[in-house]
Amino acid sequence: MSHLTERKEKVCLNCNAEVHGRYCHVCGQENIEPKESFWHLVTHFAYDITHFDGKFFSTLKYLLFKPGYLSHEYLRGRRASYLHPIRMYVFTSAIFFLIFFSMGKEENVIRVTDTSRNAADIVKSLEKKKKNYQESLRDSMPALARKPIEKALAVVDSDLVLIRKDTTAKNSLRSIKGNFNFMGGTAGTDYSNVAAYDSAQAAMPEEQRDSYIERRFVRQNIHLKEAYNSDGSAILKAILKKFKNLFPQILFLSLPLLALALQLLYVRRKKFYYVNHVIFTIHLYCGTFIIILAGMALEGIFRIFGYSAPEWVNVVLTIGGFFYWYKSMRNFYEQRRAKTILKYMLLLFLGLLIMTLLFTIFFIFSAMSI
Repeated sequence: MSHLTERKEKVCLNCNAEVHGRYCHVCGQENIEPKESFWHLVTHFAYDITHFDGKFFSTLKYLLFKPGYLSHEYLRGRRASYLHPIRMYVFTSAIFFLIFFSMGKEENVIRVTDTSRNAADIVKSLEKKKKNYQESLRDSMPALARKPIEKALAVVDSDLVLIRKDTTAKNSLRSIKGNFNFMGGTAGTDYSNVAAYDSAQAAMPEEQRDSYIERRFVRQNIHLKEAYNSDGSAILKAILKKFKNLFPQILFLSLPLLALALQLLYVRRKKFYYVNHVIFTIHLYCGTFIIILAGMALEGIFRIFGYSAPEWVNVVLTIGGFFYWYKSMRNFYEQRRAKTILKYMLLLFLGLLIMTLLFTIFFIFSAMSI
């Protein structure tokens, strides 16, 4: 409540409803004089900040030390005393990803090197590649389509001769330089540019051409080779950079899917609606964010003193995170320990499937959008 003078008129300035008391029962606006001093503006701002902080820290206490309690309170309709789950998620996820992205170093995202491969492995790989090229050549194939494959086959033959003659020449082999393909296999590796691939496809009989989806993937693979000069390390680094930037969206999309998994696991509990599972999952994610942030904070403290955090810190936090999920389910759904453990294991399995699916989709999207 502010300390401004209450208006004598009992008509709300916001919605024109008749006011009974200090607040409008329709829109909730306080019926006070609209004129206010700068000092009143400052004190109102300070009150809002401290009020938010008070709610946040009291909510945080229950979130961390009474797993599942806040979801139970929300289910019972006791909501005014705590920070709304959506606001809690927005706040904690914003802090989490701000720190998460600030800690990562792009130059250390990935290192791709083939120096550990010995000559025998390279010979075996080249022989397999040669066999694949030979099998892909067909007598009925138009000359325009055969030409890039025959060219690639000649490069492989040349590299085989070179590596068998000099086992230290593995870094000079043209056929394995920048040999990254986000699709796997050899799709698109035989064409120098997209135009060459399109021409080869146009020259083929319609029944032998790649499908629409195959063309999209092959064209993108060729585009990446052109854009990054066939540097597999640079291509993979660019894809992972894009993928990392999409991580907040991945987690956000996983939230309703995990809530759906909970709906399936507790389908016989009629008092729980889908929205109740969503609220529970939001609190689960918020608690997990904070546990991970605690680990980052400890790591930062050790770095200040020039040390790396002991391995047992990560082990304790990881076990604590898994236990937090179990305890949250046990307290919120109020089932016996054996049932909760079983459903907890099923939830972890379903969660793994969901994250694998989302990671695959977003990795492909990342590769297709750069």
